[in-house]
Amino acid sequence: NQPANNSGLASNVLSPDVLNEAVPGNIRRAEHFIGFMKKIVEHLKARLRSVAGPNGGVQSETPLSFLHRMTNGTSLEAKPLRFSYSRLSSLLRTLQVSNLDDFHALTDVADFATLLSTYAEGVAKFA
Repeated sequence: NQPANNSGLASNVLSPDVLNEAVPGNIRRAEHFIGFMKKIVEHLKARLRSVAGPNGGVQSETPLSFLHRMTNGTSLEAKPLRFSYSRLSSLLRTLQVSNLDDFHALTDVADFATLLSTYAEGVAKFA
């Protein structure tokens, strides 16, 4: 098992225990990870279409509710979502992608999925 931050991946938002955890096996292979990300993107597109549709409107829901709906609608597990950011970053480095701007939208989706699953219960409040 490879740690998620094997190349010194730094994050100001994710805790060190999340970054040091091993990437789940079901997204370790590139083709499986691409299929995984495709399901997330398709789910987000469907949600945006439902909001923009004739009976749509702005919906407010908690991160946990959104995550629950996403995992039920896509049959994905919540744990691998936590590794979307690090796995995409690793894949882009492996492929030696020089122009990361071409993947900015996908990076945003991976960031969203990671933050959603990591902080589904919300962020702890400090007194």
